[in-house]
Amino acid sequence: MLADEGGLIIVEGQKDKAALNELGISGEILLASHPPLFNFAESISRKANAAIIMTDWDSKGKMLAKKMSTYLRSSGLKPDLRLRGKLRKLVQKEIKDVEGLSRYVRALRYKVHER
Repeated sequence: MLADEGGLIIVEGQKDKAALNELGISGEILLASHPPLFNFAESISRKANAAIIMTDWDSKGKMLAKKMSTYLRSSGLKPDLRLRGKLRKLVQKEIKDVEGLSRYVRALRYKVHER
């Protein structure tokens, strides 16, 4: 996937990273909780050729995704926000954050196998 191509995933916190790992997503997952955000974005653009921003779909996550996207672009890297947008549309009524994804998938698997 992306990690094999020199890319990485940016999340808000450690629980988000753990949830993605639990879902089997491997590769480099970085936490955007490192201030200052602009320096963080510059360091990412120096070491990666692609980045997926996977922040929560609440107002804080939306603001962080927007800032991170702006900073990455100014550093010469075009971030990918498509996955965040698609997931938000699919699950925003059931869960509010990335850390809830693994729990949500477990619940769906249980429902499927229950029948």
